[in-house]
Amino acid sequence: MKIKLIRKIKQRIRDISNVWSVAGIRNVYVMAILPHFGSKSTRDIRRERKQQAILHYLQTNYQNLILKYTQKEEIPPASNQAPIWVCWWQGENAMPPIVQSCFQSLCSHAGNHLVHLITQENISKYVTIPDYILRKVQEGKISFTHFSDILRMCLLYEHGGLWIDATVYVSQPIPEKVFQEPLFTVAANIDTDNISQAKWMGFILGSSPQGVLCSFARELFFQYWEKENKLLDYFLIDYVISIAKTNLASVRRSLNSIPTDHSQIFDLENMMNKAYNANSFKTLCEQQIFHKLSYKNKHAQYTNKGVRTLYHMLISK
Repeated sequence: MKIKLIRKIKQRIRDISNVWSVAGIRNVYVMAILPHFGSKSTRDIRRERKQQAILHYLQTNYQNLILKYTQKEEIPPASNQAPIWVCWWQGENAMPPIVQSCFQSLCSHAGNHLVHLITQENISKYVTIPDYILRKVQEGKISFTHFSDILRMCLLYEHGGLWIDATVYVSQPIPEKVFQEPLFTVAANIDTDNISQAKWMGFILGSSPQGVLCSFARELFFQYWEKENKLLDYFLIDYVISIAKTNLASVRRSLNSIPTDHSQIFDLENMMNKAYNANSFKTLCEQQIFHKLSYKNKHAQYTNKGVRTLYHMLISK
């Protein structure tokens, strides 16, 4: 219990430090004015104030960029050969078992679309990223998690196609309509503290080449890291998409048209340590296409009673 409390306090200090560094004293005051540990309603208010502070910072400091894209329209893809992008920096041979399973499921359900695995060895073959960003990645100022946010926007801007995180399990053939939309993501009717409210999910994102959202996000990330050395928030990508949805009509129309049909997107992960039930697994896989897993969670191959788990089944395929 004490360890969890200490972690929360440390994370709180990091949050305030990062916003102080990037957004200034006004936004730190907005974040810190309410106690971090209190009633649920108090924490909700603090979270909402933090979110509004970050949105205000982005809206104010990138107003010229927002105006640049205000009148731009999303254009449907011109090719039916849109690529699929996935990244594992160390390469396929270094993938943890559950990531290998996800990658295999993606390749099995990609249809005629080429799956490109981006690694540190081949990244320069596919995309151009400013040297100052690559340098800050090497210096540890940009985490690889956030670098992958930049990477997906750059890949989709230059080539179009579909980005899928390496920890997404695909249980059905990916429909062609996914590749025909100027902007694609998945959405759900679930409770979440994230600024997205599950109306988009950055770990599955499709776009036409030079699509409005990806062009805007790519340019904002470039401008941000040209002058900053700290990440404003772990979920910066979602704040950027939120700004785009609020200000760019074409992005708003596209995101508002996304059906909320992936409300069970995290259910498979929640079943990983339970005894494998073929019928339950089949039913869930038939209900939706994509399932977000995690390689960081602790997974067991057998239950306490010695019965093999869903995790065991997935990594044994």
